[in-house]
Amino acid sequence: MIRLLENKFPKLLPSIHRTILYNLFKALIFVRVLKEVDISDRDETLPNRTLVVAREAAKRGIPIKSFKFLGKESTNFFSIKTKNKKILFEVLPTEDIANISKINFDDKDKLKKILKSNNLPRAEGKCFRSAKQALLYAKGLDFPLVVKPKLGSLSKHVTCNIQSEADLKKAIKIARIINSEFIVEKFIEGDVYRITLVNNETAACCLREAPNVVGDGVLTIAELIKIKNEHPLRGEAHQKNFTLHKINTDENTKSFLAKQGLALESVLPAGNKAYLHNKIILKCGADIHDKTGEIHPDNIALFQKISRLCDTPLVGLDFICQDISRPYHQQECAVLEANSLPYIDMHHYPTTGQPRNVASLIMDYVLGESLC
Repeated sequence: MIRLLENKFPKLLPSIHRTILYNLFKALIFVRVLKEVDISDRDETLPNRTLVVAREAAKRGIPIKSFKFLGKESTNFFSIKTKNKKILFEVLPTEDIANISKINFDDKDKLKKILKSNNLPRAEGKCFRSAKQALLYAKGLDFPLVVKPKLGSLSKHVTCNIQSEADLKKAIKIARIINSEFIVEKFIEGDVYRITLVNNETAACCLREAPNVVGDGVLTIAELIKIKNEHPLRGEAHQKNFTLHKINTDENTKSFLAKQGLALESVLPAGNKAYLHNKIILKCGADIHDKTGEIHPDNIALFQKISRLCDTPLVGLDFICQDISRPYHQQECAVLEANSLPYIDMHHYPTTGQPRNVASLIMDYVLGESLC
């Protein structure tokens, strides 16, 4: 709620003290417009990144409760009560809503400026309101390019590998659907890793992969999708209490397969992989691969430095490079964005590799802070 207001009214809110917003939230609780209710694992409206923390807290005998409008409609706000204090928080309990990080590093333009001023790897680019100015700037950058909203996450309204001015114009229109300001930057080839840091320490790293199936030489692509979707950890797209989701097949899937000379009825040779979507989106059935043990020490030091610059106990960094096991300064790479409320559940439920209990590290931090 507070972050939403900051994003919608960036010039107005600096003049409004956070205490006023905090007291408004408390007032809604007092008049029982917002009611605290117990959390249920089966509540499809609650985000899984909160549920993994709630489960960890429950192991320690610490209750986390959800705030709901009139006790029914879910919000993204919760409470946790330790021996020494009660914290009201948005999605994840690393910061009380009265004390959110001073730097809104979810703002991709602000992050880019922080990276530039500290000579840290980033994709060359600028933020614009004017499409005309953006098109002029793009001529100096040259293709391929990326266009993304200044604010937003989960790859929504982001267009990558833009190869022409016509496609650039389309990408700008797409980015403007959710934000009037957008970023035009150089496209960097590589894999996008998500690194989550808790209290400036690297907690986990994963690589997301577009929805896919691997052939066995017998079953059709449609049959392989059906088998993959039967995994108990894959939920429907609308179920927020799942991290992995079923692969959805629609006209876009058929079109994307057709470009590869394939169809849902095709039988892939054993070991051959077919991608089903052009975007890496979990709700479309993307995979998650744990890569925590593969990070080069120089890269760990880089991520920790950026975390300290963000001045927050929890951050999720999106980092693009060819190989996370090689030093960042020996390859083309960039920090693409930072997230203050990262999807830590990705590390708990990877498709391959070792699950990482980031929620436990968060609870260690919360309990340590509550004693201060």
